[in-house]
Amino acid sequence: MPQTITEKILSRVIGRAVTPGEIIYPEPDLITTHDWYVVNFDSALQALGVDRLYAPEKLLISTDHEPVAVSRQAAERQHAVRAIVRKYGIEHFYDVGRGGHGHIFPMELGYVAPGMLVLAYDPHVTNYGAVGCLGVSLVVEISEVLACGSAWIRVPDTVRVNLQGTLQPGVTVRDVAQRMIVDLGSDLVDYTVVEFGGPALAAIDVDRRMTLCNTPVEIGAKSSLFETDQITEAWLKPRIGDRFEHIRSDPGANYKAAIDYGLGLIEPQVAAPPTPDNVVGVSTVAGTKVDYAFIGSCANSSLADLRDAARILRGRKVSAGVRLIVTPGTQQIAAEAAAEGLVKVFIDAGAVLTAPGCGPCAGGRIGPLAPGEVSINTGTRNDPGRLGPRDADIYLASPLTVAASAVMGRISDPREFVH
Repeated sequence: MPQTITEKILSRVIGRAVTPGEIIYPEPDLITTHDWYVVNFDSALQALGVDRLYAPEKLLISTDHEPVAVSRQAAERQHAVRAIVRKYGIEHFYDVGRGGHGHIFPMELGYVAPGMLVLAYDPHVTNYGAVGCLGVSLVVEISEVLACGSAWIRVPDTVRVNLQGTLQPGVTVRDVAQRMIVDLGSDLVDYTVVEFGGPALAAIDVDRRMTLCNTPVEIGAKSSLFETDQITEAWLKPRIGDRFEHIRSDPGANYKAAIDYGLGLIEPQVAAPPTPDNVVGVSTVAGTKVDYAFIGSCANSSLADLRDAARILRGRKVSAGVRLIVTPGTQQIAAEAAAEGLVKVFIDAGAVLTAPGCGPCAGGRIGPLAPGEVSINTGTRNDPGRLGPRDADIYLASPLTVAASAVMGRISDPREFVH
């Protein structure tokens, strides 16, 4: 029977053909978690009387949510994480300054390959779909996987999205991602895997594919992934060598829906408070005063994203009264940005760079807002309290839109800067 990419991956993992809707107990190829959950999973295992991990060699831990300890509590948490790593003999531990964001650097370092199943604590593990890997978040059930090797999941249906057309100048894949979750809607994609294909893939690099894979989870998708192509191979094969194999759905595979999605008419989009799917065209909110801007997060901290921001900021200054924070996704991205001169562009513009990782997106531990302030940023979520006080307003947008808004001091259309 023809299978989707997701069905192929799950069938391989459990050793037989799967059917959407059935309950399975897959053993993942890789497990990931971050510094904020390590102490919790250790406590959960202790409560169960478990003193070892089922497969410690499969676990990868990253210090990305709070790489710079900004409080005594944070420093004590980091200290506890390092002790837990030693306790369980975890080899794949990427502490401060060694990796960066756990949804990005494992792809850079060759941990992730097409056709793999990765189970994680954090929802945005779906980034790995950029290279044809199925990343699924189990949240707290990840402790069960660490103890027993697996946990149940229901085999999801697949929604196929065929990307077509060409983006207008000043419009980015982040704009597509934000518009798409409105157009698809939660009724369609809830507990499905969104599978991307179509002729427009030829113009979308791996950096930007991460952005598309990052977003559907915000309306209930179980995961998102791309079929592999020459772009995937060129980016990933130097990192994983002979482990690279293409993966695509079979002709005739059964989809919950198959949608042709045009890119040519999309304009810059902004997610207004209080949810990521409250998306409007930039003109609707243009002119809104901005206090704080941020470029980073697992959605938009790639080298391509930093290049986009630098296009706007080069030769310009951040508006008086606006703070702009830039957080590269990984150590490698930070180094490449420095080598290209992007870091100098940001510093000259008046931006502040932070350690690679989540940056302010992780609950505002680094650079929170004050009550009543307004932020525009490239983070993943804008729910009340995400950056500290519940009465601060958060708008989500592309790196181009955020950079343009930081320069102007108000939410602005980046097409005024990009021709």
